[in-house]
Amino acid sequence: MITQPLFLGLVSPYSILLTSSAVVGLGISVWMTGERKKFYLNVGIGLLFVSLLGARLGYVFRNLAYFTDHAPQIPQIWLGGISWPGALIGAGAALVGIHLIWKEPLGELADSYLPLLGVVTIAIWLTGWGAGIGYGPITDAWVGIPVQDLFGITKNRWPLPILGAALSGGWIAGLVLIPQNRWSPKSGGRGILGITGIVLINGVVSLFRVDPAPILGGLRGETWFSLLVLGLIGGLYYRNRKTTNGQANS
Repeated sequence: MITQPLFLGLVSPYSILLTSSAVVGLGISVWMTGERKKFYLNVGIGLLFVSLLGARLGYVFRNLAYFTDHAPQIPQIWLGGISWPGALIGAGAALVGIHLIWKEPLGELADSYLPLLGVVTIAIWLTGWGAGIGYGPITDAWVGIPVQDLFGITKNRWPLPILGAALSGGWIAGLVLIPQNRWSPKSGGRGILGITGIVLINGVVSLFRVDPAPILGGLRGETWFSLLVLGLIGGLYYRNRKTTNGQANS
């Protein structure tokens, strides 16, 4: 979740950074598609819109008590306030919708927008650092980075935002730059690996976060969401593999 301070009373600088990252990520994705650039550009814009909608709804749902009394602020996303689980759900729903409506291969769509996923994920980690959330425990070690927490106090803390951004960016870059057959010969393989890696990184890093958040069963909401998504991906993989083996033996 990202909560952002105001910029000139109208828009936050972190909203500008996230918007810029989306433009850069989409540009790289479209450039790497080769053919049908106009199609992938239009689809990417729609994908970003639905992802943004999901991110905002996720944030509103998480802070429902506040927005119940401040309903006019719900659409004012430029003031700050998004949720990465909501963004991921929105992106997934958009890709499935495009697949069902226009009959586009879901795997190719997922593979094509990997650069967009990577760049935006890096931006989310870094804007979280600047907004004073997603921070780790206080440390006196040399690896500590200055973080202003939600109470306005700046102290050196574990570099969780930098670690999350570096791991996420490195993982996606490896998937994009290394030939596809080295990762998965099937269409959609890199997309699944990309999402799995991003969710896993977020889940592991969230275990070390100390910023205030609702806790359920000793775990943060982000951790539970990561476990749910990883379980879903694992279940789909097992089912697909079982179906493939059954067809091969018949």
